[in-house]
Amino acid sequence: MMLISAAPAFASLQVALGNPGLAHFDSDGGVQLDFGLTDQNGQPVGNLTKDDVQVFEDGQPAKILYFRGVGQGRPVDIVFVLDITESMQPYIDAVKQNMINFAQDLEQNHRDYRLGLVTFEDYVVSSYPDCNCEYRKTMTSDARKFTNWVGTLHAGGGGDIPEDQLDALAYAATLPFRPDAQGIIILITDAPPHVAGDGPDRTGDTAYRLHHSDPNADVTEETGATVAAKLGRNGLTLYAVAPPPFIAPQYEQVVQATRGRLYNIVTEENRFSELVREIGHSIATEYSLTYLTPRPIEDGTNRSVELRLNYGGQSGSAETSYQVKGVGGAAINVPTVGTGAASSRTGLVQLSFKWWNGAVPLLAILGLIGLSRIRFGVSSEELQAIVEAQSRAPQPNLATAARQVIAQGARLSTRTQTPAPPAPAANIVSNSGAPGEARLTAIEPVAPVPAEYTLLKPEVSLGRGEDNDIVIPHPSVSRSHARLARRDGSFVLTDLNSTNGSYVNNHEVQGSTVVDNGSEVRLGDIRFVLHF
Repeated sequence: MMLISAAPAFASLQVALGNPGLAHFDSDGGVQLDFGLTDQNGQPVGNLTKDDVQVFEDGQPAKILYFRGVGQGRPVDIVFVLDITESMQPYIDAVKQNMINFAQDLEQNHRDYRLGLVTFEDYVVSSYPDCNCEYRKTMTSDARKFTNWVGTLHAGGGGDIPEDQLDALAYAATLPFRPDAQGIIILITDAPPHVAGDGPDRTGDTAYRLHHSDPNADVTEETGATVAAKLGRNGLTLYAVAPPPFIAPQYEQVVQATRGRLYNIVTEENRFSELVREIGHSIATEYSLTYLTPRPIEDGTNRSVELRLNYGGQSGSAETSYQVKGVGGAAINVPTVGTGAASSRTGLVQLSFKWWNGAVPLLAILGLIGLSRIRFGVSSEELQAIVEAQSRAPQPNLATAARQVIAQGARLSTRTQTPAPPAPAANIVSNSGAPGEARLTAIEPVAPVPAEYTLLKPEVSLGRGEDNDIVIPHPSVSRSHARLARRDGSFVLTDLNSTNGSYVNNHEVQGSTVVDNGSEVRLGDIRFVLHF
């Protein structure tokens, strides 16, 4: 989540609103929005309810589907990733001195929290057993215990200027985050990272050489993109106190991908102690809601979002925007924020949705259908089959429909003058049990996991997160667990670096593997049989 400080105002609420980002809608047409809230004195407001909040998208009121208040049932797991090279000792001391206040903010707002620690220099120190560190591969809900962990750290070494931050972040993503927790990583470093392809560190100390036996090997195989993907798959957000993008663009890349925040360690150096408290404060006072977009179509447009709050006789507002995936589109706008009712609100520029935004693509599709009859010799019966198949699909967007019609026409154009019976228009099925449908049937279903899922698209994502095509609500299943795609008459299962693994017929999937009809598929502890 990207928080943006609001300007002061008279007797008003200060709203810090996150950018929803570039997104597909979930199955409900829902858009998630995170925000922080403080009063005019900068103190967190912790008792806001759904009735105190209004959401508007492109000026239209939007229904709030889910609302999660401060401390209302969502735990938070926070891992500090600390650079322990020689220049970092003042920052390590500041973390230690402010950790009790950091934790008190969480406790006062009823956040169920745990803290973890990862240390690195030119290698990830705490990832190896010989670090002899109590905090290795664990977390604690005791702030004083965590402070003692930090107190054992002594900065030193480092060799060359870049350090192994990217491997440290990738390793942090493997720590035991709770399945239902908000996962946050806080990186603190004053150096740029090693990246894949930049070669070995020939100035490394004895410990570095011990853990890098090949003197000619790269320090890391990671890049900003690969680390962003790993954190994203696990639903983790990065707060980075690090060098600015013109020195180390990788940090900004990961922060933006995970909707976190980047603090410039160069300009914030003199107020670092205060900054640690601010980060804890923003985490402690977060709210989250999901609203139903008034226009649940992936048309590539840019949507403005306004959040209005009224609480205890005070008011506040903030604005942001997001861009929907799909055809068309416009540039993403920079979010703006607001404060009290007396403040003026500047409207964001967006691509307005008029009737012709839908009519033009529809006319194009009708034109393609007419062209397919003339150019490719498609019969009325075949066109009817295409239309019926599309009517069974779960409201595909216009871009998808156009691609399916073009693909159908191209396939039919290869036929002879005496055509064979037409192939199905698309491998998309309804719940009516039509022949050729693909289904995942649970073996010994465990509530609340459904007994059966129907695969409504040729390629689906599977996981515990609500943004997946198939949501499997079980703690053994990762947020983004696997992907299942139809290929050449079979299916291919790809594991997305899940915590508890993916298996086909009791064989663990390393990367991707083919799944035949009737095979057993296990995701975490949940077993299915795939029928197609």
